[in-house]
Amino acid sequence: MSTQKRRQLNRQHVNPEIQQIIRNSESANMQARRHYKKAHASREKKILFFGAVIATIFAVQLLVSQVKLHTANATLTTTQSRLTSIQKTNDNLKSDVKRLNDPTYLQQILRDKYGYTKQGELIYNLPSDKQ
Repeated sequence: MSTQKRRQLNRQHVNPEIQQIIRNSESANMQARRHYKKAHASREKKILFFGAVIATIFAVQLLVSQVKLHTANATLTTTQSRLTSIQKTNDNLKSDVKRLNDPTYLQQILRDKYGYTKQGELIYNLPSDKQ
């Protein structure tokens, strides 16, 4: 049998009063469907809006964190380079202190820089080639 005939066999005759009630309720059903679609669309828009707001907040926080991280890395780099130069200066000063504890080096500095002499010692100043 064809599907058309099967459909006709499955049909039952409906009471005319019930048919009238069904016809009258179709407009109410259509209104209910339209209302449901509008409400669903409205909820969907609200969910998307709040989702976008939350995503924007997270994106801004991520950007702020990245900027802070970049600034901290830059500060760390400059501080490390400063530490390296200060450590070199400190090493130089420590070696100067060790040399200043040596009496011969101290004597040499006093003679060269401040012009001290031993008793009975004569100092001759010779002109330099630069003059």
